[in-house]
Amino acid sequence: MNFKILSFNWHEPYLCLMARMGHEFLIVEPEIAPGHCRRWDENMRPVPENVRLISKATALEMLELGELDLIIAHNVKDLLEVRDYSLPKILVFHNCLSTEIGLSKEEVKREDYLDKIDVLLEGVHKVFISEKKRQDWGLNGDVILPGLDVAQYGGYRGEKNTVLQVGNLLQERDLMLGYSLSKQIVGDHPLTIMGMNPNIPESRLSQGFQDLLEHFRSSRVFINTTIEEFEDGYNLSMLEAMATGMPVVSAGNKSSPIEDGKNGYVSKDPEYLNRCIDHLLKNPEEARALGEKARQTVQEKFPLNRFLQSWQKAIERSVLGFLERTGVNLQENTQPFKDKIRKNILMDFVSYPATTAHYLERAFRQKHNVITCGSQINAEIIKLWNLEALNWEVTPQDIFRGNTTPLNQVMAELPEGWQPDFYLWVETGLSDIPADLCEHDLPKVCYLIDTHINFDRHLEIAENFDFVFLAQKAYVQPMGEAGIKNVMWLPLACDPGIHGKLKVDKEFDVGFVGSISSTPDRRKNLLEKIREKFDLNCQRKFMNEMAEHFSKSRVIFNNAINNDLNMRVFEALCSGSLLVTDSAPGSGLDEFFKDKEHLVIYDDENLEETISYYLKNESERERIANAGKREVLDKHTYGHRTELMVQVLNEKISPAEKEEPASMNEKPASYYENVRNDLIPLIPNDARCILEVGCAAGMTGRELKKRNGAFVAGIELNTDAANAAKDVLDDVVQGDIEKIDLPYSDGSFDCILFADVLEHLIDPYSALAKVQRLLKKGGTVVASIPNVQFHGVIHQLIEGNWTYEKEGILDETHLRFFTYKEIEKMFSQAGYAIQKVEEVLDPQYEKFSLNNTTALNFGRVQIKDLSPEEVKSFFVFQYKVVAEPINVTKNEENDMFQHGEALFKIDNLLLAASKTAESGDHEAALSLYDDIIKISPDNVEALVGMGNSCMRLQFPDKAEIFFDQACSKDPDNYKAWLGLGLLALHKNDMKKAETNFNKSLENNSDNHKALCGLGMLKMNKDDIDGAEDYFCRSLDANPDNISACKSLLEISYKSEKFEKIEIYLDKYMEIHPANVNMRFAMAGVQYKLGRLEDAIKNLECILVLDSKYEPALKMIESVKSDLVVSK
Repeated sequence: MNFKILSFNWHEPYLCLMARMGHEFLIVEPEIAPGHCRRWDENMRPVPENVRLISKATALEMLELGELDLIIAHNVKDLLEVRDYSLPKILVFHNCLSTEIGLSKEEVKREDYLDKIDVLLEGVHKVFISEKKRQDWGLNGDVILPGLDVAQYGGYRGEKNTVLQVGNLLQERDLMLGYSLSKQIVGDHPLTIMGMNPNIPESRLSQGFQDLLEHFRSSRVFINTTIEEFEDGYNLSMLEAMATGMPVVSAGNKSSPIEDGKNGYVSKDPEYLNRCIDHLLKNPEEARALGEKARQTVQEKFPLNRFLQSWQKAIERSVLGFLERTGVNLQENTQPFKDKIRKNILMDFVSYPATTAHYLERAFRQKHNVITCGSQINAEIIKLWNLEALNWEVTPQDIFRGNTTPLNQVMAELPEGWQPDFYLWVETGLSDIPADLCEHDLPKVCYLIDTHINFDRHLEIAENFDFVFLAQKAYVQPMGEAGIKNVMWLPLACDPGIHGKLKVDKEFDVGFVGSISSTPDRRKNLLEKIREKFDLNCQRKFMNEMAEHFSKSRVIFNNAINNDLNMRVFEALCSGSLLVTDSAPGSGLDEFFKDKEHLVIYDDENLEETISYYLKNESERERIANAGKREVLDKHTYGHRTELMVQVLNEKISPAEKEEPASMNEKPASYYENVRNDLIPLIPNDARCILEVGCAAGMTGRELKKRNGAFVAGIELNTDAANAAKDVLDDVVQGDIEKIDLPYSDGSFDCILFADVLEHLIDPYSALAKVQRLLKKGGTVVASIPNVQFHGVIHQLIEGNWTYEKEGILDETHLRFFTYKEIEKMFSQAGYAIQKVEEVLDPQYEKFSLNNTTALNFGRVQIKDLSPEEVKSFFVFQYKVVAEPINVTKNEENDMFQHGEALFKIDNLLLAASKTAESGDHEAALSLYDDIIKISPDNVEALVGMGNSCMRLQFPDKAEIFFDQACSKDPDNYKAWLGLGLLALHKNDMKKAETNFNKSLENNSDNHKALCGLGMLKMNKDDIDGAEDYFCRSLDANPDNISACKSLLEISYKSEKFEKIEIYLDKYMEIHPANVNMRFAMAGVQYKLGRLEDAIKNLECILVLDSKYEPALKMIESVKSDLVVSK
C-alpha cells in the first residue's frame, strides 16, 4: 500500500533515500527565518518523481481536509507544527540529545527538556538513525541505519594528492564534528573542504551532487573526526566517500565502521593519523586497496535494501499502532479483553464539567480510546442547580443520546471498525440508562456516586449491569446482600490538572466551597460557628476557580452528608492547603489518610479550637498540608481510579469462548527475528568462534558474522526458527540445551551468548556449567536476564497480583526469576566470575537519582533507607553480564604464571569465594578458596577464608590450622588473629582468646568483632564496667553488631543502668526498623527509664508489624495501666 506522507526538508540526501520506498511524499520547505524558507537544493539532489514540494499553508490545508495518511518529522519543531492533527506520526532522531544541548546557546536541563516533550511524543513512533542516538535519548524506538546503493557510486581514482573534508558549519558544530581535531590530524597536508562554512575561508560550496561525487573520486583520502561523546563514528558524507571506493582516516569512535589498517585507518592518536595520511598520499595503490575494502564495508553494513525494508516496517507499525490506539480494528482480529492494553470505552453521561464523569473521561483518554454519548446540561438545569458560577465550557458529547434514545442508535453511529470493549454509564443525576441496554452483548459497567442519598434508585439501576462501582464504601455490602453481583468500591478522587495548587497568597483563614442550605442544618450551623471567630470565605465556585479559592485558604473546611467520602476531600488536599474535616465513620477516609499526618479531623464540639490551633501554628499546618497533597497525588487521582477500574475488569472479564491453552513456546514469528544489537558490543571484537544458545532465526548471529566474519553456531529449541537459522549461521543444533549432548569439543568457542534464555530454563545453573568446557582459555559468556526486582513487578506483587504477560519480565514462558544478587549467585555456583555488568534502565530513574531519593513508594507500602545503588536496582529492566570461568585445572597453573595472569585469576576467585560465602554456601566457598591455594599456596586472604568457612561448617580444628598458617605468613593480619580469638573463646580458653583479640586490635583498632569478644571475656569475669566499655566501643565502630547490642542489654539489666543501651538500640533501630525483638527490647528499656508513652509507641509499632506478637500484647496492657496510675 502506498501512503501520502507529509515530511519536512532538512536533509535532501536522506529524503531521497526515503523516497526510494515509493510512497508519495509532500515535503514542506520549513521557515528558517521570518519570510525565508529552506529551499530544496536541486544541484545536490534532483527532486524525485514521487516527491512534491509544498508550502506550510498548503500542508495545513491538506491536514485540515484529511488528505494525508502519515507524518514524518525530523525534529521536535516539526512535531510541534502538527501536534493538533490526529494522524500516525513518526519522529526521526538525527542527533543525540547531548549534542543538541551542547550546541544550544541557552542552558537546557536534560530532564526538564524530556519532561516538556513527553506529552508531544505520546503515541509518536520513534526512529533513531543509530543505536547511539537511541541510548543517548533514553527512549524506545526503531534503529534504522543509513543505507546506500553502492552501484550509484564507485569510480575512485584518487589522483589528487589531497585530503577531502565534507560538512556544513564545521566550526560552529566543532563539539560534534571535531573540526579542531581535524586540523591537528591533517596538519600541513593539502586539504579541500566542501560545505557551507562561512567562517572557514578555504571552504567552498559544492556545485552539485556530481561535483561532490567527482571530489570523492579524485581526492586521495577522506578525513572524518566526529566526536564519540556526541556523534556516531560516521555520517552520510563519509559513507558516500566509502561507497565511491575512497579510503577514510577517522578519529577513534566505537561506532566507526573503519577497522584500522583493513578498510582505512582509525585511532584516537592524532599523530598516528597524521602519519597515516602522509602514507596514503605517498602510496596511491594502497589507498585504492583500502578504499575497495571500505566500499565492501558499506555494501555489507549499510545496504539500501535493509534501510528501505526497515522503514517500510516502521511505517507499518506506526499506522497499525495509531489504529490500535484510536480503537479501529480493520483486521477484525479478536483479542482477549485483558490482553488489550488500550481499551475502547463507550461512556454514557450528561456532559457537565464539574462532575465525576467529566474527570473520569479526562483520565480515561490519557490511556484509552473514548467515545462519549449522552446529552448536555441546559440553561434550565444550570439555574435549577445553582450553576451560574460555572465558568467552564460545556462541550457536547461525541454522539447525542437523550433519555429515550436507544443504545442501538448510538452503536450505529460509531466509526467503522470501532467496537467498544465495554460500556460505562456514569451517574450524573440527569439521565436514565438506555431501555435496550440488556440487548447488547458487551460488558456493561456503571459508576454510581450518590448512593448515600439514592440507595433504592441505585439498586434498580445496578440490576442492569455486569459490574457496579460505588463511590461510597458503606453501600457495597448492602448491594451485595440485595443480590447485585460484582459490586466494588471505587472512591472519588482529584484531577491534578484542574484541582492542583496555585501560586497565590493566602488571603483568608478558612475557605469553603459548596452548597449551603437556606434552613439551619449541621453544615450551616458549623459554618456559622466558624464565621463568628475566624475570617471565613464561602463560595459557590467550580473547577480551576475552586482550586484558586482553596489555594488562598489557610484552612479548608469540609463536612460530610450522611458520612460520605465526598469530592471535596480529594480536591482540597490536591490544592495544598490544610483540610479540616469530620471523620465520616465508615466512609473509608481513615483507610486513605491519617489524622494530623495528611489532614486534621475535628469533632463538632472542638471545631473552633482545632482551627485556631492550626492557624497559629503555621509550620505544622504547612507540613500536614504538603503531606496530604503528596499523598493524594501519589494515590488518589482519577488516573489511579481509571487504572483500578480497568485492572478489575481485566481480572473479571473472560473471553467469550474458552481458548485452547497456548504452548509455552508458542510465539509470533517476529519474536524469532530480533537482532540483539544491544548485546553485540559485549562480545569481544576478536571473538572468531561464537555459540548462541537460543539463537532463534539467527538474526543476531548474522550481524556478528558481518562484523568480523566470525564462525557462528546456534542452538535453538523451536524447529521452525532453527531451520531458518540454518540459512544464515555456520552450524545450528535443534534441541533443548538442557537435554541434548553438545556436539562440540572442549575449547571450541571464544564466546557463548545467552540472550534472554536463562530465565526460560528449568535449571539454568546446570546449563551454564554444561557449556563451560566449550570455552577457550579467556573465553566469555554474555547473557541478558530480566530483573524481577523492577518497580513495576514489585508494585503488582504488593497489590497481590502476579499476572503473566505475553512478553516482558513476567513473560508467560519464564520459569526462573532473578534479582542481581541471584544472578551473581547463579554464575558463581556455575563456576563463573562476572567481569562486567550493564543495566537497561527505566528512563524514570534519572528523575529519582537527581532527587537523591532514599525511599520508594509501592502503592500502600514504602521501602525506606535505600542506598543509591539499592534505589537504582528497582529501575533496572534487565541486566547484561559478561562472565568468565573461574575453575582452575593443573594444566592451567603453569600457563597462567607464564602469561602473568595469575593475579587477575586470583582476584576473580577471591571475589567469587567471598560472595559465595556471603550467600551461605560455605562448602562451595571452601572449594573456591582451595582453588586459590592451588595457584598461590601463600595467599593469606584465601587461608583466612578457608578458616572462616571451616568455622561456619563446625570444623574448629581445621579452622585453627588455616588461621595459624595465615598468622605465620602475615603476623599483621587482623582477620586471622580474630579467627583464632573466636576459636579460643569457643573452646573456653580465655587467656588465649584475650591474647588473640588484642593482637587483632593491634592491627585494626576498630575491629568491632574483636572488641565484642573482649567484652564477652570481661562478662565471664563479672567485670561489668569493663564489659560495658568494650561493648560500647564495638557498637561505636559498628552499630549493627547484634551480639554486642544484646550483651550490652544483658549487663544493663544487671547494673540497672539503661542510658547507654538506649542510645545504641536507637541506632540499631534506624538500621533495622522492622526488627520486632529489638524494638521490644527498646520498649523494655524505655519502661525501665520511666518513659511510658515512648514504650507504648514502640509496642504499638510492634503490633502493627506483628499483631500476634505475644510479649508485646502482654506488656502493653501493663504499661498502659501504669501510665493511668502515674497520671
